[in-house]
Amino acid sequence: MVGNTIFKEEETIALHPQKTNAKLPETAAQQASSHALFNCLIKEFALPQGLVQYCWPNDRDRLPVEITHASSHVVPLHVTMPDAAEFFVLVDRQSSIGTHYYLSHIYGKLPAGRWKQLDAELLAARLLSSCAQPGTPVNGELLKQIQASITLSEDIAAHIDATQPDPFADYAASEQNLWFGHPSHPAPKARLWPASAAIKKYSPEFAPAIQMHVLEVPVSGLKITTDHARPQDMLAGVADQTGCRAGYARISLHPVQAKQFLADPRTQALLANGNITDLGETGFTAQPTASIRTMYVDGHDYFIKGSLNVRITNCVRKNAWYELESAVLINAILGELAQTDMASTGGLNLIEEPASISWHPDDANEEDAIWFTEQTGAILRRNFCQGQKRDRHIVAATLFARDLDMQSNFDRFLGRFDFKPSDGAKLAWFETYLEALVKPVLYLFYNHGIVLEPHLQNTVIAHEGGHPVQVLLRDYEGVKLTSDKGVNFLPADIHPKIRQSMEYDRKAGWARISYCLFVNNLGEAILAMSENAPALAQAMWHVTRQKLKQISRELQVPTPELDQLIEDGMVACKTNFKVRLAAEADRKAGYVTLVAPWSCEETQNA
Repeated sequence: MVGNTIFKEEETIALHPQKTNAKLPETAAQQASSHALFNCLIKEFALPQGLVQYCWPNDRDRLPVEITHASSHVVPLHVTMPDAAEFFVLVDRQSSIGTHYYLSHIYGKLPAGRWKQLDAELLAARLLSSCAQPGTPVNGELLKQIQASITLSEDIAAHIDATQPDPFADYAASEQNLWFGHPSHPAPKARLWPASAAIKKYSPEFAPAIQMHVLEVPVSGLKITTDHARPQDMLAGVADQTGCRAGYARISLHPVQAKQFLADPRTQALLANGNITDLGETGFTAQPTASIRTMYVDGHDYFIKGSLNVRITNCVRKNAWYELESAVLINAILGELAQTDMASTGGLNLIEEPASISWHPDDANEEDAIWFTEQTGAILRRNFCQGQKRDRHIVAATLFARDLDMQSNFDRFLGRFDFKPSDGAKLAWFETYLEALVKPVLYLFYNHGIVLEPHLQNTVIAHEGGHPVQVLLRDYEGVKLTSDKGVNFLPADIHPKIRQSMEYDRKAGWARISYCLFVNNLGEAILAMSENAPALAQAMWHVTRQKLKQISRELQVPTPELDQLIEDGMVACKTNFKVRLAAEADRKAGYVTLVAPWSCEETQNA
């Protein structure tokens, strides 16, 4: 069973629009993993290299036959790779940026072979072999990460099937119900936890509430970097200081991070001589969010974004010492602009990150000081739910994700309210979202050289009765400044490493914005809102282009990249799969070029 369609080989079947709600958890996880892998193939290889044909292959033996239904949109998608390997699937639309609903199983064919239905593991093996550079061995480490992701996805799907959680019950639920993760990543649920870690205990998808691990450390080694905030208030934001000994302070760590930190000989020596005290898991009761290391504490003023020396998808999720500094710097820059020149920000809604806190021993050498700083470092982020109803905020990544039937969460969300999800109503919803999302990103880039990272997981939507009223963009540690303009905000005496970590050339900054906005965010949003309605997607992309034209006219500075995007329709797509295939760090990821959907529409209508 796939989506809302049952396929049998060599048989004509009609599509059935109703949801089945009968998919086995293992099947759902297999399909979600396969779709993510195939999205990587389409976006990073097949479309950029012109390998996609929306037609049936000559050899159709063992493929599902064409499906006919008056209200259905069924399109064959055929990929022929440079090594002559072939892939086939039925989709619901043609997409120049590789966003489809999959209506059949995915099939593969080797040269001189026969078509074969591929499960996620076999698809992964075929892709790694076919996409690798000639003469390059298959990346076995990536294959293991993909398998780990599939296994965890199956566990998550089984848990969801058994517990039937509501992803939109409140804000925390939306963070903890991003069931299948990044829709275009080869291993979206890969997490290399230490062998001693209880995976389900710390994975947000199992809805855990955990106690933060508390250490009491000498005040003399604390480093509290703030943006106009009182250090003592920020310290209270990371741990309850009640009963702390004079000359000491308390800090919180993720429990898994604490186990790793406490096991190190350097920490063991400090415990032995009484320099630090281990108070165990006695801290705030917190819920891990979708990022896993950012903790939500209900009723608390701040999220706590701590270090976690665990590889999650691409990266080890620790707070580098320079990121602890840069987040607060960006907070100060954006805060100043919001106070003095709000119009130039396009109406940015700030989620302040007013402080970072870390600790290292007074007498540590430079290398050890950095190690302790990065082990204990945390960034405090304002809790935007404070003073408001928790159910007024949702994470965009979950809103535009899929359920166990591989169908859009969006209609499920609207169904909670007195909201008739007609095409007209969805288009109006989208226009509001589009304005609130795109305008601040482009205004900050062109007016100030500030490069946000507006992907789905960094986007929080505030709503009233299901209607969007605000878009909040978060994660200041990842904000960059362009070398031609943005770096002018930096103080002259800034540490060279901090400056280097924050500086982007203009081309790289635009590529990041182009990918995050149009492929990662709007691409998935439009797909989610246009389930069973590809024509609605075309209308939404048309509205997007018109909005970009309006913003270009409004801005009082040259906008060459935006103007070229409007006219030529070239968008960047990050190579999440290619960088892992090459066993490189995420920071080495490059971009390929895709064609914006409005350009394809113009070509088709010409």
